[in-house]
Amino acid sequence: MLKKHLVPAVLILISLLMLIGTKEARATKAGWLGNTLFFPMLRSLKAIETTASLKQEVFSLRKKLTEETLTKLALQNELKQYSQALSISFDTGQTEFELAEVIGFSGQYSERNLIVDKGKRHGIQLGSAVISANGIVGKIINVHPNHSIILPFSNPKFQIPVMDARTSVQGILEADISGTISMNMVKLGSEIVVGDTVVTSNLSRIYPKSYPVGVIKRIRESQDNLFISADISPFTLVENLEHVFVLKKEGVR
Repeated sequence: MLKKHLVPAVLILISLLMLIGTKEARATKAGWLGNTLFFPMLRSLKAIETTASLKQEVFSLRKKLTEETLTKLALQNELKQYSQALSISFDTGQTEFELAEVIGFSGQYSERNLIVDKGKRHGIQLGSAVISANGIVGKIINVHPNHSIILPFSNPKFQIPVMDARTSVQGILEADISGTISMNMVKLGSEIVVGDTVVTSNLSRIYPKSYPVGVIKRIRESQDNLFISADISPFTLVENLEHVFVLKKEGVR
């Protein structure tokens, strides 16, 4: 019971003492109390105030660092896009294109399609050809206002006419479920050899002629002995793409 009333009594006594005496005397007593009796409490209050101030400063610095990091990443990404647009390693003629970023995938791995961040609002049309800086990628098979879906050449559903750049021997570009890219339906006895470059054919309705596809790495006969197939090492690795170029059809700008 005594402990319960002791602290209030002491505080009241100290308050009465502070009221006694001149202004200078009261100031002296206040200084003495601050440096003795109340010193631990004042020190704790200052420590709390300093800690709160430091926390606020740390928060402000972290926020500023985050903003600067995001700005830097945005600039790096923009620079990378422009660099890739300038790094197309083959002649696209007068064909205009729209730069798009790969933002996702759809479908099973062996039949995976690409999702890009450009759509109808950017002039993308169904059936438009898609390329990378190194060669063909695929074609647009679905268009939405702000994104589109690409069927890549690595998907078994994709087929286009291609030809040997050296001899103009024609074939069909296809992929199997294991991921092997081949130039099929090549007539037996045709003049193609390992190391030849394969490009898009003049028969293609999707791509302009002579866009690069890949290099022949192996030649094999079909089971019916009527045709040969050429396995191709493609110039573009679909699974590593960050950005692509969607070719705009004539009249679409």
